[in-house]
Amino acid sequence: AAPGRGRMLIRAVNALAGADGIRAGMVVADARAIYPSLQVLDAKEGMEEELLNSLAEYCLRYTPDIAPNPPDGLILNIKGCPHLWGGEQAYLKDLVLKLRGMGYDVRAAIADTIGAAWAVARYGTITPLVQPGEQKQALSMLPPAALRLEQPVTERLHKLGLYTIGSFLDMPRPALRQRFGPEILTRIDQALGRVTEWMQPIRPVPPCLERLPCLEPVRTAKGIERAIGQLLKELCLRL
Repeated sequence: AAPGRGRMLIRAVNALAGADGIRAGMVVADARAIYPSLQVLDAKEGMEEELLNSLAEYCLRYTPDIAPNPPDGLILNIKGCPHLWGGEQAYLKDLVLKLRGMGYDVRAAIADTIGAAWAVARYGTITPLVQPGEQKQALSMLPPAALRLEQPVTERLHKLGLYTIGSFLDMPRPALRQRFGPEILTRIDQALGRVTEWMQPIRPVPPCLERLPCLEPVRTAKGIERAIGQLLKELCLRL
């Protein structure tokens, strides 16, 4: 929990608290009224950013093009990578299982666009693999929040009975802009691939390198062994 709007608000919950009706955004006092023995830890400022950056560096083994997506996501450009794992399904499975094995609650999806992958990873219930060009079908049954819209916009959509993206996806664009503002059109175009959405990849961790110059080529196994030993010694001192 962390201070917010003059009160202590819950920032995140674990599975046990969630099962008892505790949700992110609740006031701590209200949550304790539901569950008196609730354990509350102070949220550290900048902790999410630090954690996401750390996880992004870990995931560089899956792609060299990855960006943190605060507060709780990562965006991976995986073009040209899944075949090294035997396909997209195996690639996604390996990534998710590795992160879950580290103790994280993970949902992931693969799609042509950042918007579609973001939506399916968080709100999809059928398959995490969106086939090329099928973003519209994948988004149609998802709630408006899957488009990364501001809460007032999603609330306005619900008041008008528009509970799924498909219910307004084909509405006239001027009408959508007039009722809900330009953001909704931008998010639709990004998710469908009509507009390119850029990401800011992290810079890969620079490798530690050591060099041992020799006057003559090292040809013997013994010489190579001694050279490697010297290089490892120097590298370990740096680390």
